[in-house]
Amino acid sequence: MSYRREETVGEKLRKLFTNDKDPVEKKAIIAQYRIKTAIGRINNYLEKLSERDRELFEMIVESLTKKDELRAKMYAKEVAEIRKVSKQLLTVQYALEHAALKLETFIIYGGAVNEVAPVLGVMKEAVNILRGVAPDIWIDLQYAVRELETAVGAGIVDLTTDIGVGMDSEAKKVLEEAKIVAEQKMKEKFAELPKAIVPEGESVKSG
Repeated sequence: MSYRREETVGEKLRKLFTNDKDPVEKKAIIAQYRIKTAIGRINNYLEKLSERDRELFEMIVESLTKKDELRAKMYAKEVAEIRKVSKQLLTVQYALEHAALKLETFIIYGGAVNEVAPVLGVMKEAVNILRGVAPDIWIDLQYAVRELETAVGAGIVDLTTDIGVGMDSEAKKVLEEAKIVAEQKMKEKFAELPKAIVPEGESVKSG
């Protein structure tokens, strides 16, 4: 019996502009490509933030060695801000990875259009988070959301509304998981700050 290899998303993308395709599938392919691109760019952001965090941590240690607690606290404040942004980006990254996987399954194996709805819920929340921390990625993901919304006939997303309202249970579950994963990654990724210099209102841990 001959084995029939499944067509990959990349192959579908290459054929996108040469073959007639279901409009929903076309928009799903474009959205999936944009999501993958966004994930890569978020990873670049995280690497740069992590590098800056390491530099600042060394400055903190050096300042404490010199008994310059005031300077150490100044660096610690910047570290706290970096880690806040990093946690948001890690949350978005996990959520988008889930969305990309769901879309890939839809593109390759097909299915009902309403299966895309949870992906939209996750993406809208990701867009909402990114607006304040990575505007360039936020802009790109807006197009991906619009592609999918028009595909399922939901219209253009209104980014001025509370995106979390009305989100379906699956999307909410994904985002809760994303926050838990981000918290764990923060503990693994960043060294704990000395208690004496932790900015007021911040946790000693990396989150």
